[in-house]
Amino acid sequence: MSVRKHKRKAAKHSKKTVKQPGLVSGNPRASMFAGVTLLVISLLLLIVGMGSEAKFGLAMLSMAVGSIIVFFANSALPKKAIKVNK
Repeated sequence: MSVRKHKRKAAKHSKKTVKQPGLVSGNPRASMFAGVTLLVISLLLLIVGMGSEAKFGLAMLSMAVGSIIVFFANSALPKKAIKVNK
């Protein structure tokens, strides 16, 4: 098989997947800030609203959502490559 024909066939079979940016993966630092803010708000609600069941439920909900956002934002942050000097 000639080189040109091989290149045409190889190009035809290669499928590139387009990564669709979401809210968290598009802005991971802002999402990290929002998740940490939700965690701080939930801790404040737990400290202040000990007697109210509504504040406790809101604190638990905000803690769960904040921790999920922080987890996904942390996984979306670009990893720094380690350079090896030879």
